[in-house]
Amino acid sequence: MENAKIAPLASVIDSLNKANKAAGSMLEYCRKAAELAATQLDHNKPIKAALAEVISAYSPQFVGADANVKQNFSAFLVLHADKKAVVDLKIKSANETKTVSTTAGDMLSKPMTKHTLRDLAKQVREVNDIGRATGGGRKPKTPTAKPPATFPTAPDMTDETAFLAWCDNLSEYLLDAVYRPRIDARLIEMGLVLTKTAKGKVVKGRASA
Repeated sequence: MENAKIAPLASVIDSLNKANKAAGSMLEYCRKAAELAATQLDHNKPIKAALAEVISAYSPQFVGADANVKQNFSAFLVLHADKKAVVDLKIKSANETKTVSTTAGDMLSKPMTKHTLRDLAKQVREVNDIGRATGGGRKPKTPTAKPPATFPTAPDMTDETAFLAWCDNLSEYLLDAVYRPRIDARLIEMGLVLTKTAKGKVVKGRASA
């Protein structure tokens, strides 16, 4: 059964149009606010400190406000802080996406979406090595290198305690990408093959005298 066709209500259309207009107006108000506040940036200070100083001055206006207000204002302010920063602008067409290099200052005079604005601000932050804006979310963690595996030396076969300790670590050898091929190769030389048995199966045997 096809969906029933309904006539759109004028009141709904009006509300949606106002919502779209409000979203665009917010961005433009943030653009204007950042343009005025940019005159207060102290370019004699490191860019991170200069930005923090200005944004902090207007922090009362962000309390209880839409989070987008602070984020958009801060992003525009970042572009003002380093207008010479080279940024990459992605231009999408019907068949492809082109990347064009420009400057943060040049983009300030052009209309842009919220997502483009934040992407450009991110690039300027990266150029100046200042990371994300305060409250911009959790920074990605730098992966820590896994320490190389260490194994005990081969035990003295006459020392049962040392031998048992070595056996307890045998699984580490078998799971290691370097040691396992060497173990298999040595067993083949001896005419043996290492196979996996059912878990819990008891294998009886005794050490040589």
